Amino acid sequence: MRTIFSLLIVSFLLSTVATAQDNPVNFGFGVNFTREMTIISTGADDLGVYTLPIDLANFSIIIRGTNFRIEPSLGYFSTSSDYSSQGYTSKSSTSNFRIGSLVAYNNNSIESMNFYYGLVFGALFTSSSSENNYPGSTNNDESKTDFFIGPAVGGEYMFNDHFSFGGEINVNYISIGQYDSDNSDYDISQSAISTRGIIYVRWYVN
Repeated sequence: MRTIFSLLIVSFLLSTVATAQDNPVNFGFGVNFTREMTIISTGADDLGVYTLPIDLANFSIIIRGTNFRIEPSLGYFSTSSDYSSQGYTSKSSTSNFRIGSLVAYNNNSIESMNFYYGLVFGALFTSSSSENNYPGSTNNDESKTDFFIGPAVGGEYMFNDHFSFGGEINVNYISIGQYDSDNSDYDISQSAISTRGIIYVRWYVN
């Protein structure tokens, strides 16, 4: 499945770039402020509905032609908590590192506006740790990798040739990985669907 997924992405990328090689290309950088909400999660025998917002400040590189757009991006998010009561303490932390890319068709249909429609895909690397001094308890350090893919629609308003402000909405299918500390004798297949809203600022070099 992952091999087919990789081939589809590469084929789409090559065909997009090939059709735009005679067009001018702009390069830029962006800061993206996002809000992601997981709405459906499925397990081996259950179906659950969850709402877990995640705020991520992502940084992206923009490669934009007359009719195509490629945007690799990086993001990081972490949480931590401390608890103490009657001499007992507990600490936990979770960090997420997101790497992905947008590949889209760029449509300059209105003056000063760039609209685009495409595909986002990538991976989310999660690591968590916990420690406490409760009797009989153990400390844990574990990690997992999730993969996501989904359609995206967005648009940016160009204040001038170098600065823009815009937004994007995408819906992601997420294949949820297992934590490496899971020593169970069976594999658990989990997936999720999430909506992701993005507000961004862009600066184009040329």
